[in-house]
Amino acid sequence: MKNPIKAAIIYLANSAPKYIADLKLSLSSLDVNFNDQFRYPVIIFHRDFSEALIQDIRKATRSNTRFEKVKFEIPDFLNKAEIPERCFGFDIEYRHMCRFFSGLVYRHPGLKDYDWYWRLDTDSFLLSKIDYDVFYFMQKHNYMYGYITMLKDRPETVKGLWDLTKKYIRENKIQPTFLHKFTLGGVWNRTIYYTNFEIGKLDFWHSEKFISYFNYLDRSGGIYKYRWGDTPIHSLAIYMFIPEKQVHQFSDIAYKHQSFVNQPSRFKLLILLRKNIFYANRWLGSKTVLVKFYLKLKKFLGSFCK
Repeated sequence: MKNPIKAAIIYLANSAPKYIADLKLSLSSLDVNFNDQFRYPVIIFHRDFSEALIQDIRKATRSNTRFEKVKFEIPDFLNKAEIPERCFGFDIEYRHMCRFFSGLVYRHPGLKDYDWYWRLDTDSFLLSKIDYDVFYFMQKHNYMYGYITMLKDRPETVKGLWDLTKKYIRENKIQPTFLHKFTLGGVWNRTIYYTNFEIGKLDFWHSEKFISYFNYLDRSGGIYKYRWGDTPIHSLAIYMFIPEKQVHQFSDIAYKHQSFVNQPSRFKLLILLRKNIFYANRWLGSKTVLVKFYLKLKKFLGSFCK
């Protein structure tokens, strides 16, 4: 049966073996914990996948998966001589990814038939079942943007971004919706949404106000010169243009990305046990018993709880 909500789950992946291995695990966790039930299409953006690799990835998932090729290049309006080969340890390829997710992905023809997207990274893992349709939830409650957590960005990788954003606000006479919550004395505190998990309505990213802001930043070259990421660009745009009541935190979803783990209440005991087996042994008297209990609890809570 065709899903009534026009939505897709999206990834960007490269062909390096580590990323492909992560992608397969991520897709498997997505199937088990969400998509076996809700059956949304998965779109994987890539640069150079062979047909053999595409077929190999298809075998790793039960989701309806489509592959969309993308071309990355430094835009002609930038002086390539001013762009460092590496910036704070990040190569050009990484900065291509930042630009793609900052604004270009929403213009890609592969998303033209959709109203909603859910972005995950290749190393994004759902840790337990989501028993409701996240897209229907967003639509029902009139949310525009959904996220999992917030953090502070590194000062060196947002160099000049706040000054340029203030200039844009001033020049365009913008009245930000809730940007003031993340500034003190006229200075942004670098709080950002963690965009390796984000659910959004494409109408916003197609809007003239966002496209104008993105183009303004893009033409400055800051993405390539200073490694501005999609996280601060998205966050500042949301703080400026989306009403706060239309932003939702999915704090109930168990999720892992690199060292970050979101732990809804039913996982707290498991995490506590794992971290404190050595100390608990002193008063329980049997580390073996505790480990066995931990392993049983882990299995009960889900095979993707790490």
